[in-house]
Amino acid sequence: MSLKSSFAIVLRALRSQRKITQRDFGDTSRTFLSKLEGGKSSLTLDKLEQVSQRLEVSSLTLLTLTLSLESGKSSAELIDDLRLEIENLERNGDLPGLAELPHPGGIPFALNRPQCPY
Repeated sequence: MSLKSSFAIVLRALRSQRKITQRDFGDTSRTFLSKLEGGKSSLTLDKLEQVSQRLEVSSLTLLTLTLSLESGKSSAELIDDLRLEIENLERNGDLPGLAELPHPGGIPFALNRPQCPY
Protein backbone atom coordinates (compact mmCIF):
# COMPACT_ATOMS: atom_id res chain seq x y z
CA MET A 1 0.00 0.00 0.00
CA SER A 2 1.31 3.47 -0.84
CA LEU A 3 1.80 6.25 1.68
CA LYS A 4 -0.93 8.29 -0.01
CA SER A 5 -3.38 5.39 0.29
CA SER A 6 -2.41 4.75 3.91
CA PHE A 7 -2.79 8.44 4.77
CA ALA A 8 -6.18 8.50 3.04
CA ILE A 9 -7.44 5.60 5.16
CA VAL A 10 -6.15 7.12 8.40
CA LEU A 11 -7.59 10.55 7.58
CA ARG A 12 -11.02 9.13 6.73
CA ALA A 13 -11.03 6.92 9.83
CA LEU A 14 -10.07 9.72 12.23
CA ARG A 15 -12.47 12.18 10.63
CA SER A 16 -15.30 9.66 10.79
CA GLN A 17 -14.49 8.64 14.36
CA ARG A 18 -14.56 12.26 15.47
CA LYS A 19 -17.69 13.00 13.38
CA ILE A 20 -15.95 15.85 11.56
CA THR A 21 -17.27 16.78 8.12
CA GLN A 22 -15.07 18.06 5.33
CA ARG A 23 -16.76 21.44 5.80
CA ASP A 24 -15.54 21.48 9.41
CA PHE A 25 -11.94 21.82 8.22
CA GLY A 26 -12.52 25.50 7.46
CA ASP A 27 -9.25 26.68 5.90
CA THR A 28 -8.72 23.42 3.98
CA SER A 29 -10.89 23.07 0.90
CA ARG A 30 -13.30 20.17 0.54
CA THR A 31 -11.85 19.46 -2.90
CA PHE A 32 -8.38 19.10 -1.42
CA LEU A 33 -9.66 16.90 1.42
CA SER A 34 -11.47 14.71 -1.12
CA LYS A 35 -8.21 14.30 -3.03
CA LEU A 36 -6.36 13.45 0.20
CA GLU A 37 -9.02 10.93 1.20
CA GLY A 38 -8.93 9.44 -2.28
CA GLY A 39 -5.15 9.03 -2.15
CA LYS A 40 -4.76 11.40 -5.10
CA SER A 41 -2.92 14.25 -3.37
CA SER A 42 -0.09 14.82 -0.92
CA LEU A 43 0.31 17.21 1.99
CA THR A 44 2.74 20.00 2.61
CA LEU A 45 4.04 20.31 6.15
CA ASP A 46 1.79 23.32 6.72
CA LYS A 47 -1.30 21.38 5.61
CA LEU A 48 -0.23 18.40 7.71
CA GLU A 49 -0.19 20.69 10.74
CA GLN A 50 -3.63 22.15 9.88
CA VAL A 51 -5.22 18.75 9.32
CA SER A 52 -3.65 17.34 12.49
CA GLN A 53 -4.87 20.26 14.56
CA ARG A 54 -8.41 19.90 13.24
CA LEU A 55 -8.35 16.16 14.00
CA GLU A 56 -6.97 17.01 17.46
CA VAL A 57 -3.91 14.78 17.11
CA SER A 58 -0.27 15.69 16.68
CA SER A 59 1.33 15.60 13.24
CA LEU A 60 3.62 12.87 14.56
CA THR A 61 0.61 10.76 15.57
CA LEU A 62 -0.97 11.19 12.15
CA LEU A 63 2.28 10.23 10.42
CA THR A 64 2.89 7.31 12.77
CA LEU A 65 -0.57 5.88 12.12
CA THR A 66 -0.01 6.31 8.38
CA LEU A 67 3.41 4.64 8.46
CA SER A 68 2.06 1.85 10.64
CA LEU A 69 -0.64 1.04 8.10
CA GLU A 70 1.79 1.35 5.18
CA SER A 71 4.55 -0.77 6.74
CA GLY A 72 2.48 -3.31 8.66
CA LYS A 73 4.41 -2.48 11.84
CA SER A 74 2.59 -1.48 14.99
CA SER A 75 2.74 2.12 16.16
CA ALA A 76 4.69 0.93 19.22
CA GLU A 77 7.30 -0.74 16.98
CA LEU A 78 7.66 2.43 14.91
CA ILE A 79 8.08 4.54 18.04
CA ASP A 80 10.73 2.14 19.36
CA ASP A 81 12.53 2.33 15.99
CA LEU A 82 12.31 6.13 16.10
CA ARG A 83 13.72 6.26 19.61
CA LEU A 84 16.68 4.05 18.63
CA GLU A 85 17.34 6.06 15.48
CA ILE A 86 17.36 9.35 17.38
CA GLU A 87 19.61 7.89 20.08
CA ASN A 88 22.03 6.66 17.41
CA LEU A 89 22.08 10.07 15.72
CA GLU A 90 22.65 11.66 19.10
CA ARG A 91 25.42 9.24 20.07
CA ASN A 92 27.21 9.58 16.73
CA GLY A 93 26.88 13.36 16.58
CA ASP A 94 25.49 12.99 13.05
CA LEU A 95 23.36 16.14 13.14
CA PRO A 96 24.93 19.50 13.93
CA GLY A 97 22.82 21.43 16.40
CA LEU A 98 21.10 18.29 17.71
CA ALA A 99 22.12 19.14 21.25
CA GLU A 100 19.85 22.20 21.17
CA LEU A 101 16.76 20.22 20.17
CA PRO A 102 14.30 19.10 22.83
CA HIS A 103 14.29 15.37 23.45
CA PRO A 104 11.02 13.54 22.69
CA GLY A 105 10.72 12.71 26.39
CA GLY A 106 11.24 16.36 27.36
CA ILE A 107 14.87 15.83 28.34
CA PRO A 108 17.41 17.80 26.26
CA PHE A 109 19.80 15.84 24.09
CA ALA A 110 23.26 15.37 25.52
CA LEU A 111 25.75 14.50 22.81
CA ASN A 112 28.42 11.97 23.65
CA ARG A 113 26.71 10.83 26.83
CA PRO A 114 27.83 7.44 28.17
CA GLN A 115 25.95 4.43 26.90
CA CYS A 116 23.56 2.69 29.24
CA PRO A 117 25.19 -0.54 30.55
CA TYR A 118 22.03 -2.62 30.06
